[in-house]
Amino acid sequence: MVATLWSCSSVFGTSNKVYIENRLGPNNTLTVHCKSKDNDLGEHYVDFNQSYDWRFNDTPRTLFWCHIWWYDHHHLVWVNKDMFTPRMHFKSCMNDGIGQYRCVRRAQWDGIYASQWNRSFRKMYDWIRE
Repeated sequence: MVATLWSCSSVFGTSNKVYIENRLGPNNTLTVHCKSKDNDLGEHYVDFNQSYDWRFNDTPRTLFWCHIWWYDHHHLVWVNKDMFTPRMHFKSCMNDGIGQYRCVRRAQWDGIYASQWNRSFRKMYDWIRE
């Protein structure tokens, strides 16, 4: 019975891929550390015009949050926020037409932007500057 329930949840779960893009400019490395309740994805360094991504099948309670930071002229710039929740899924992810959603989070000088279902971007979070 348990095997059947597990099988059904993976067949009917939505496949998602979250991308954290660095659009801060040349010579600016972004550090990304994302977690869910069950998974610590570790710390990753993302160079300019590169991205870090991960894939997962979501449930109604899936939540990934990330601590993201970089240095602007030796000053720490950071944010520690949700990057994926079920509520964000339909507003800030793009359906690729084959059953997978692409959720792009773009780091820019003035904050973190999220992809929208219509392929535009909307500011999601402001940076905290120290």
